[in-house]
Amino acid sequence: MISNRSVPTDTILPHIVYPDVAEAVTWLSKTFGFAEHYRYGQPGGPLNGAQMFLGNAWIMLKRAGPGWATPAQLGFGTQSLTVFLEDVDTHFQRAKSAGARIVEDLHVTEYGDRQYGAEDLAGHHWLFSRHVSDVSPDQWGATVSRPAMITPRISPMIAVGDGNAAIEFYKAAFDATVLWRLGRSEHVVAGLSVHGAPFFLASEAPDYGTRGPAAAGFTTVRIELFVNDPVAVHSRALAAGAAERSPVIEHKHSVTGPSPITKMLQGALVDPFGHMWLIGKVLE
Repeated sequence: MISNRSVPTDTILPHIVYPDVAEAVTWLSKTFGFAEHYRYGQPGGPLNGAQMFLGNAWIMLKRAGPGWATPAQLGFGTQSLTVFLEDVDTHFQRAKSAGARIVEDLHVTEYGDRQYGAEDLAGHHWLFSRHVSDVSPDQWGATVSRPAMITPRISPMIAVGDGNAAIEFYKAAFDATVLWRLGRSEHVVAGLSVHGAPFFLASEAPDYGTRGPAAAGFTTVRIELFVNDPVAVHSRALAAGAAERSPVIEHKHSVTGPSPITKMLQGALVDPFGHMWLIGKVLE
C-alpha cells in the first residue's frame, strides 16, 4: 500500500457532519486541540469539508446537505468517536476550560482505560482515552468469542552519549514527541514518537556493554524514517545539527516479493550521536 498525502490514515477515517464546517474547525481546534490539514469548497462560498488531526487520529468534516442532520438537530446521536491520547488528563482540563459539555467525567474504566466523554458544538459524542493497564475481556465479565491478536511491534532503542541533548535534537530534527522519560539527569531513558513511529533512546551504559556509534567509532544499524516530505524533513534535520551523507534523490530498485518497492525518494544523514537515518518516501 502506498502512502497518500490526502488520506494519511490507512485504517479508518470517520466523516462527521456539521452545519458550518468553518465554525466546527475553529471549535475543534480551540476545544479539543485538533489541527487543520486542509479544507475545500468553492471560492467565496461556504466550506464543503475539511480534514483535521490530533496525534494519530484523523477526521473528515463534511457540510450537512439535504437529508443530513447532526445529533443536535435530531435530538439524539447514533455514534461515538474515541481518540487515544498520551496525556488525557491535560486534554480533559483543556476541553473543560474551553467550555465543552462534559458528559462523562475522567475516570478509569473496568476494562483498563482512563477516559472522559464530551459533546461538541453539533452534539457529536467524543471519548478521549488512554490505556493504563492490559486487561483481558473475561476479567471484567465479557465473553470472548475469538482472542484478539496484538500485532507484534519492533521499536529500536538507540544509545546516545547525552540523553537530554538527544531528546532535544530529535524534537527539533524530526518533530518527535516525548511519550515518557525516566532516569536521572546524567542517565536518561525515554520513549519518543515521530508522528506515530515509536523509538526509544538511552544514555550510554558502559557497565552494561552499550555505547553509541559516536563513541564506538562505527554503527551496525541504519534507521529508515518514511515521511510525506523527505526533502523538508532532511533539511530540518540538517538545520538541527545532523550531517548529510547523501541528498534526497530518486532511487529505482528491482525487488521481488509480495509488496515490491520499485521507486522511492531517499536521503541519508548522521545525527550528532552517530546514528545513520535514511529519510525517504515510497513513490511506487
